[in-house]
Amino acid sequence: MRLLLALLLLPILAWAQPAQTVEMWQEPDVYKHMIHFITETKGKLNDTCSLALSPDANDIYIIKTDYIKSLPDSVNGYRIHLVDADSNQKVLYKLQKEQQTQIPIFYFAKWYRYLEYYQYWVMPVMAKKKKLQYGNQAMKLHYFYRQDLSRFEFTKTECASW
Repeated sequence: MRLLLALLLLPILAWAQPAQTVEMWQEPDVYKHMIHFITETKGKLNDTCSLALSPDANDIYIIKTDYIKSLPDSVNGYRIHLVDADSNQKVLYKLQKEQQTQIPIFYFAKWYRYLEYYQYWVMPVMAKKKKLQYGNQAMKLHYFYRQDLSRFEFTKTECASW
């Protein structure tokens, strides 16, 4: 009986493959979607929530972090620049002063996870003379991770104030 059972299980053991870890996190794609969303909506969710994308803006500056490795060079006609907050603070302030408008600078916060739901915060940043200052509103983008498809799905946005 044992021999018969061993012979029946032999093909399963012979072709068994080690379990592959599923790449559950494709963060670069989510950050790219966030930029596409901001540029498509011109940074405005509704009348009370706007992330200050001026109509004459051609460039968008994103604060560089260790979890954002790369972003597209341009999206929907906007040039995208990853900038180091510490070394480029004076340059951003000078650009803002020359243009005399608020230049679009954003900080993409790391995700927050609750079950299969993920939240990303997009915070506008203002260049002041001595420091960069976060705005008092932020946009939260919500994503749902579909285990069956191994991908994220965009669900909604909301505005958060403090």
